[in-house]
Amino acid sequence: MNIHAAILWEQGAPLSVEEAELEGPRAGEVLIEVKAAGVCRSDLHPARGDWPTRTPLVLGHEGAGIVREVGEG
Repeated sequence: MNIHAAILWEQGAPLSVEEAELEGPRAGEVLIEVKAAGVCRSDLHPARGDWPTRTPLVLGHEGAGIVREVGEG
């Protein structure tokens, strides 16, 4: 499945909105069609380099959407 995501490739760099390939859900996971997502202050810390983090990183952990697929279990 192809998605659009705002990806942080390197701390301190601007976000890059790109198309990406997303695998279906694995065991114990669900696939959510995100209708809205917010980037809040806690997302800015890893983006600016205030907190150590692995990249690439898709910011935004406050979302709303519809469950589209459920993995096993």
